[in-house]
Amino acid sequence: MDLPRFKAHLVPQVVGSDRVFLVSEEGHYLVQGKAVADVVPFLDGTHTIAEIAQKLSDRFTLGEVVFAVSKYQRFNHLAEGPVGTDRAAVAVWESRGVDAAEAARRLDEAQVEITSVGAVDEAEVVSALRTTGIKVRPVTAAKAGAAAPTMVVVLADDYCNPELEAVDARLREAGIPWMLAKPNGADIWTGPYMVPEVTGCWRCLAQRLDGNRQVEAYLKRKRGDNAPLLTSLAASPWSVGLSAQLVASAVAGIIGAEASDHQGVLVSVHVPTMRTERHQLIRQPQCPGCGDPAVLHIDPRIEPVEQTVRFSADGGHRTMRPDDTYKRLEKHISRLTGAVSSLRLLNDVDNGVTYSYSAGHNFAMPGDNLAMLRRNLRGQSGGKGRSDIQARVSGVCEAIERYSGVWRGDRRTRRASFDALGPDLAVHANDLLQYSEAQYTGREVWNHTGAGRLHIVPDPFDTSREIEWTSAWSLTHDRERLVPAGYAWFGHPDLVDNFYCFSDGNGNAAGNTLEEAILQAFYEIAERDAVALWWYNRVLRPGFDLDSLREPYIDTLRDFYTGMNRSLEVVDITTDLGIPTFAAVSRRTDHPVEDVLLGFGSHFDVRIAVLRALTEVNQFLPAVINRNADGSTDYWEDDPDTLAWLKQVTVAQDPWVAPAADLATTSASTYAGLFSGDLAKDIRNGVERVEKAGHEVIVLDQSLPDLELKVAKVMVPGMRHFWRRLAPGRLYDVPVKLGWLSEATAEDQMNPRSVFF
Repeated sequence: MDLPRFKAHLVPQVVGSDRVFLVSEEGHYLVQGKAVADVVPFLDGTHTIAEIAQKLSDRFTLGEVVFAVSKYQRFNHLAEGPVGTDRAAVAVWESRGVDAAEAARRLDEAQVEITSVGAVDEAEVVSALRTTGIKVRPVTAAKAGAAAPTMVVVLADDYCNPELEAVDARLREAGIPWMLAKPNGADIWTGPYMVPEVTGCWRCLAQRLDGNRQVEAYLKRKRGDNAPLLTSLAASPWSVGLSAQLVASAVAGIIGAEASDHQGVLVSVHVPTMRTERHQLIRQPQCPGCGDPAVLHIDPRIEPVEQTVRFSADGGHRTMRPDDTYKRLEKHISRLTGAVSSLRLLNDVDNGVTYSYSAGHNFAMPGDNLAMLRRNLRGQSGGKGRSDIQARVSGVCEAIERYSGVWRGDRRTRRASFDALGPDLAVHANDLLQYSEAQYTGREVWNHTGAGRLHIVPDPFDTSREIEWTSAWSLTHDRERLVPAGYAWFGHPDLVDNFYCFSDGNGNAAGNTLEEAILQAFYEIAERDAVALWWYNRVLRPGFDLDSLREPYIDTLRDFYTGMNRSLEVVDITTDLGIPTFAAVSRRTDHPVEDVLLGFGSHFDVRIAVLRALTEVNQFLPAVINRNADGSTDYWEDDPDTLAWLKQVTVAQDPWVAPAADLATTSASTYAGLFSGDLAKDIRNGVERVEKAGHEVIVLDQSLPDLELKVAKVMVPGMRHFWRRLAPGRLYDVPVKLGWLSEATAEDQMNPRSVFF
């Protein structure tokens, strides 16, 4: 530098002869060494290095002076030339790492056009923009042949106003960057700043925003139009002025800095609390505006490739550490633009033992059913794990899994009847659902009793009626299979007029790779099938020896539960598939009401299977952990089926929920050597076991290109969900085959209690 000085936002404070503190609002820095204090008075932008060295020549050599100055320069504390008369204005830019003179030049040369959509007054924003020195003109004043503006500012009363689609298309076609802003209401929005071919577009933004507006979407459908529901009504003279200045500040920052923090980012400021949040705009490769919808038209063929397990600590079984996965996915968590609308810790306090998170869904669904709306709003994905980060990642991944399974009308389907396609190509809906004839016959009464909340029975499948089919892949037979789209996707419109099935998340899973997702989904299928066979038959099964795992965390967990006067045991419910599957059970031991909690886990690695069951119990623990003055439970739960279970079930009356005392316990050695450490090999192992049991493994890749996560839906016709589905088959046959029962349980003798989660 010719004339070095301290950046305008830094305040130097000399302490002693060899220490200087540089103090600012953004941070404090300490510089130490010979001559660093002595050069401070001369770092004002009016002295050259040579002049500084000359003034200090009686005490320091030229090299010592140069070295002292270089210490400040090395950490970017210096700028060039005098600060000028307006230090405050220079400090604004230099605190952001921007050259103030360059920023001033950019602002002086900028030409900004402004327009509005909806009920927005441009005047305040125009006035605020002009205080920055930016030249502003309305879009209507732009003359033919005039130079393109530096950027366009579009003010909107609602970011989902459909008029914005035409604005976005025009500006993208012209290659003009633009910033959207909502200056109205208590929650002021500025950005995102959208750059054609660089960031996502308005359609990318609106798709995510719409998905997080479930109530508004429901009301628009009931109203019969697409006009936005305007809720940004709060305004006062000071809030209007504040919003205009926030918009002007964002525009000035975009123009003055080479890299703007508004690029691809929506910043919301809640005026009453001044809470500020940043929401990432995710560019969607499949967007019909700025991308290519054809990227979703993928070949259904799936050929698992070798994937080495690189993380198996804390009950995980992944190709990547959970902290790395979370860093990659964190940008997808946002109440406004997130595929995951929220993520919150369920525990009241961090006890250092149990970690559970709840993740909200971006889950706008078709139809105008109020009960379904309420179900969607209440629905949350759960995250569990031995560590906080593992539980966070679990919650985020499950929410993205649900998001990826939503039907949006952008996937290829084939319309035909089952009769026309034939059973060799198409999968019959009943083979996936497994409802009994008696359930179909009595469905009208059952569905209206309230007992069918989770266990609703659809209409019988009409094989002559045309429906939409989705192409999936049989890992068993290495060929295409067509599955009903209404079963494969959440919210498929086929079910509005033809309620032939009930779509659910059984067999849906997410992973860092497709192989990881498939294997996790397969384990869920195996787990829920085992739970159904155990639960509805109410069979007594042996316990599992937790000490055999030699896992310190389990000892800590048992002590923790004992301290709350709760038991913690594990029941072995492994089926004919031979995949270690367990039910963890915890109950109160100090009260007649036992608040029995259950958690399940399945995995080729017996240790992981047990830990998953235990951490799932942890996930339910917050609902029963609080006590009333009389010692009874203060339930954090209002679902009637769940409360009935917690208040009524005891081990004495339902001994099947606890390990059978007269059956020999199993241990880690019982299931030694089942997992290989390679995901593809374990997938093939699972497929072979299922085929030996007479079933087929079918996989649908539901991954979305805008999410750095793979999602798979695994389907095994004939295997059971743990919801109440009582068709003939393995629910009756396997317990007898394995010697659990001497004869099959009659349908009307099955457990009258249905799974309540």
